[in-house]
Amino acid sequence: MTIRNASWFIGVFLAASVAAADDTNASLSTLTPGDQVRLPPAGGGKTLRAAVEGVTADELIVRLQGGAEPLHLSLTQLHNLEVVRGHRSEWRKGAVIAFVPGALIFGLIGGVVACDIGDVHCFSFGSAAAGGLIGGVVTGSIGALVGLAFKTDRWVKVDGRKPQVSLMLSPARGQVRVGLSLSF
Repeated sequence: MTIRNASWFIGVFLAASVAAADDTNASLSTLTPGDQVRLPPAGGGKTLRAAVEGVTADELIVRLQGGAEPLHLSLTQLHNLEVVRGHRSEWRKGAVIAFVPGALIFGLIGGVVACDIGDVHCFSFGSAAAGGLIGGVVTGSIGALVGLAFKTDRWVKVDGRKPQVSLMLSPARGQVRVGLSLSF
């Protein structure tokens, strides 16, 4: 096997493993009793939250929040089912929310302070950009630290179909042919 063929084989193998390791989707087999799920209502409206009671081959058994009786839902009727898979912090939102006003305020201050006191129509755009960048970074950092304290649920879409990855290798006159099939 030449180096070129070996590198193609490694590339295909890595691509298949990355495709299989995607955690934005979960399968129904990963649902366990007690998991929190979101269900779209049949007639539209608010999304329903429920706790999983059990999963069989053709139905999902859930108990709505505040509900007394469990619901038996057919898996063929579920299109947009999501499950909680841990928590995430909101540091990015905090950084953006704090960066914008900090950059605007410190940019305005930097543009005005760089001018002479007696000149009314003076505004230094270079100083405004520097002040805005420095002020935005400082306030954005503080906002990111505040956002670390806020945790939200991380929702993952549940897919009833099982993704499949198949890799086919076949020799052909001193070469190796590689085939990759992905189905979702």
